[in-house]
Amino acid sequence: MRLLTGQRFTHRDFQKATSSYRLSGYIEQLRHRHGWPIETQEETAPTNDPIGRAATYGRYAIEPETLKRLKAEMGGRVVGFIEAVREFEAKAAATAKASGGKKQ
Repeated sequence: MRLLTGQRFTHRDFQKATSSYRLSGYIEQLRHRHGWPIETQEETAPTNDPIGRAATYGRYAIEPETLKRLKAEMGGRVVGFIEAVREFEAKAAATAKASGGKKQ
């Protein structure tokens, strides 16, 4: 859903939003099993460790022109999928809030 809405995100962004460590697995499947044209922009940033090293990581996206073409080809299926994921995530967040943040 995040790729189809034009978001550009890193593993850390994805983990914060979904509590999942599986982004690389999802990206691999979407690229190789389903042929999605996902771009990776490499970035480097300093870490907070005492050594002061730099970490290189990827920021994933589908380029705007490609995304526009995909949406035209897939029609309402893309919109329906995005709405379904947003609804699912809203329900999951409401359930977590109602249970005090504890997993059900």
